[in-house]
Amino acid sequence: MTAPLRARLVGALLAVVLLAVGTATALYLREVSSQLERQLTERADRALGSLQTELRQHEAKVAAALDALVDDPRELARFGPQTPAGERYSRAAQRLRPGALDLLDVLDSQGITLSSAHWPTRIDLPQPPHEPTPDGAHVARIDGPEGPRPALILVREALVADQVLQVVGGRWLDSGDLVAARERLGVDQLELLWGDEAPQASPGRSLRQRRLRLPGADAPSLLVGVDRADVAALQRSLRWQALLVALLSALLALAVGMALSRGIVRPVEALARAASRLAGGDLDARVPRGSSRVREVEDLVGAFNAMGDDLAASRDELVQAERVAAWREIARGLAHELKNPLTPIRGAMDVIRRARSLDRPDFDEILHEQAEAVVSEVARLTELSDSFARFARLPDPRPEPLDIGALLDDAAALYAQAEGVTVVRAMGPAPVRADRNQLATVFTNLIKNACESMEDRGTLRLSAARRGDEVEIVVADDGPGIAPEVRDRLFTPYVTTKGSRGTGLGLAMAHRIVVEHGGRIEARDAEGGGAAFVIRLPADPAAP
Repeated sequence: MTAPLRARLVGALLAVVLLAVGTATALYLREVSSQLERQLTERADRALGSLQTELRQHEAKVAAALDALVDDPRELARFGPQTPAGERYSRAAQRLRPGALDLLDVLDSQGITLSSAHWPTRIDLPQPPHEPTPDGAHVARIDGPEGPRPALILVREALVADQVLQVVGGRWLDSGDLVAARERLGVDQLELLWGDEAPQASPGRSLRQRRLRLPGADAPSLLVGVDRADVAALQRSLRWQALLVALLSALLALAVGMALSRGIVRPVEALARAASRLAGGDLDARVPRGSSRVREVEDLVGAFNAMGDDLAASRDELVQAERVAAWREIARGLAHELKNPLTPIRGAMDVIRRARSLDRPDFDEILHEQAEAVVSEVARLTELSDSFARFARLPDPRPEPLDIGALLDDAAALYAQAEGVTVVRAMGPAPVRADRNQLATVFTNLIKNACESMEDRGTLRLSAARRGDEVEIVVADDGPGIAPEVRDRLFTPYVTTKGSRGTGLGLAMAHRIVVEHGGRIEARDAEGGGAAFVIRLPADPAAP
């Protein structure tokens, strides 16, 4: 916890600042862009509304001109075939009004053109009939001398001298009119499209487009486009401004982070190092006061130092209490173990004394029998004394590279030779550095206990494997398992499940050896029944 902590603190501040600036910029840019897009859409819709109003105004002017002609049967009769063609053209031309009525055709029921104000050469020639437009004007392509031209047209029918005449009038919608309307409405695009016709390309421009469908057989529509250049320019400007703000904010966060690292991170690192030393057993580890200007950090340093003082003050008392408790437990167990053989020795001596006082004829036999019992119990006392001496005077470990599998095999060869015991091995790479004789003592005790618990009938499972930085060794049997009443005291001296057959020092000695090698040992239930002892030792760092 040195430079990486300071880097993480500064990095976290930078991330928070940049995230805040980026989020605020994105939200603001989204809101502004949305408002501008709505304004562009509203602008295009207003232009379409204005165009629609103008079309209705044009339609009203055309309808007024046509209705005036249709409502005058006498005037309309002069367009009949009995009137010379020149006069028919002249009468139609007189009714044209620029910007109000640009074209006027009168057709008979067979589709013969009786008069044409915009194309006089077509008089007395047939043309395709027009559908009446009782619901209003529609947009269509009308043939003229220059070719088909778009126009807003209305069709009226009138009965004259038992003949139905069709009057067609309208207003041109030429490109010049569209250009003038575009400039008048202040839009950047105005096109009249037919059916699925694609609009003209606008290279280098991004337009917000709206379409107005017009009535007509060719599905005409007016397309209005408004340039989005202002929106794009504003978005670019906002992005550059956000980048500048983010850069300045990052510099500010860097400066604040460095200041915080001096006032908070360094004292925290010192606390972490002192706590690590304290956890490792160095109860004199302290942190100097005044290393931070932050009051809370100083309070934390003071609390840590006070805790260290308390631990140091109670260390001697705790060690002394543990020593007294340990020796009290050992003394209790030793007294119990000594009492067991002394009772039969005293009984044997009482038997000998009574036999002698009664002058028994078989006194020699009684003496011999009781003497053997005394010798046997004295041997137990000797074994108990030797075990206690070995437990008390265990030499310091002499570590060397060891093959765990070979040590387990040697112990199994000595204590698992009964015909009823099946040894199952699962050995993998398990490199350790340890004292050979002491580990052999551990494995011997565990394997001997396992065989005795199975009464030399069952399966002994031995395994060793490397697990990361540790080596795991398992000795398991399928015997009756570990009694609950002794499970918590299994590694305490003079605790045994063998009755008079055990001293209660084997597992205590194994526990002490494993702990002094930097490892740990635990007992648990084996899979399928029985007991399993698991030893974990540090792996040899020099081994591959």
